Amino acid sequence: MTRRFSLTSAHGYADLGRQYRDFYAAIATCRGGGVEGVRVYDLRPGTGVGSITVHELLHGVTLTLYDLTFHDELILDFDLAGDYFELEYCVDGLMHLEERATGATVFGANELSISHSRASAGRLVRPAGQRYRGVSIAARREAVTVFFGSLGAAAWEESVEGMPAELRDAHYLGRQAPPELAAAFADLFTCALPARFRALYLESKVMEILARIVAGTEPPRGPVRPPMAEYEIERIRRVPELLMENLHEQHTGESLARALGMTPKRLNEGFKQLYGDTVFNHHRNACLRRASLLLVETDLSVAAVALRCGYSSPSNFCHAFKKHYGRTPRQYRAGRAVAGVREAVS
Repeated sequence: MTRRFSLTSAHGYADLGRQYRDFYAAIATCRGGGVEGVRVYDLRPGTGVGSITVHELLHGVTLTLYDLTFHDELILDFDLAGDYFELEYCVDGLMHLEERATGATVFGANELSISHSRASAGRLVRPAGQRYRGVSIAARREAVTVFFGSLGAAAWEESVEGMPAELRDAHYLGRQAPPELAAAFADLFTCALPARFRALYLESKVMEILARIVAGTEPPRGPVRPPMAEYEIERIRRVPELLMENLHEQHTGESLARALGMTPKRLNEGFKQLYGDTVFNHHRNACLRRASLLLVETDLSVAAVALRCGYSSPSNFCHAFKKHYGRTPRQYRAGRAVAGVREAVS
């Protein structure tokens, strides 16, 4: 059966912490971490395998390390106020993220999600049988300011929160982390210091992670690109729809630029500025998202789904789908179908 839980910060951050503890207690057994400020939850055999390790850091910041696989699909509904801050990084595996205002995505390996500075509501879906390893850094928004040290929290407001709305949404739904940032998150799993010194080490890594995120939003040094005109922005925003409407045409950067009356360089630079990705990476991910919906919501064959999503070769489609979602199209359809039946019965 599908298991469903809810979290809300309507009654304050302390109460949200209690809800998280109740949630973990419902699916796991707490054995402590052997040191103050650390709790380790082992999933119960009937729930899944793996563990959740929670570290309480400076000023109430919570660092949570996940390494788990659920036997059945688990849905976590959330309704969080604007003063809630969270970074989530996926080391490997995947989960589904749906947020009412921003949209839906499959959050996967080496992707980082940065919570909005506004209220948000939606749900997380952890698929059955899918191992997930990830990191969450959560706190009251004001508590995170201590981790910016002499730089000051204004750096975050100017860089991350100062992004254009579409780019900020992309950071919420998940973007690939650069190698240096990925390495900093990976270090959180491998600390070999004695237990009583780990909190200090983990706090330093949180500072490093925040610094790298802020630095990664800085414009590159060198010649400054001229700002995009409004007509350029309008034309670039037509690209995703144009590609989806003509899936089986052999588009190139040059042909798209020509159709829009732009140079290929201007199109590529502008698209990355607006969407945080290259034109064809963004298009491929959109096609695979469409495929995931068709697999769940229709009875089309895998070959027919591939064709509707722009793939003339089913084998190429299956390879791309498995690389993106971690499962073949048939495995994905079967897993979601079983979870749907269980949820309807329950």
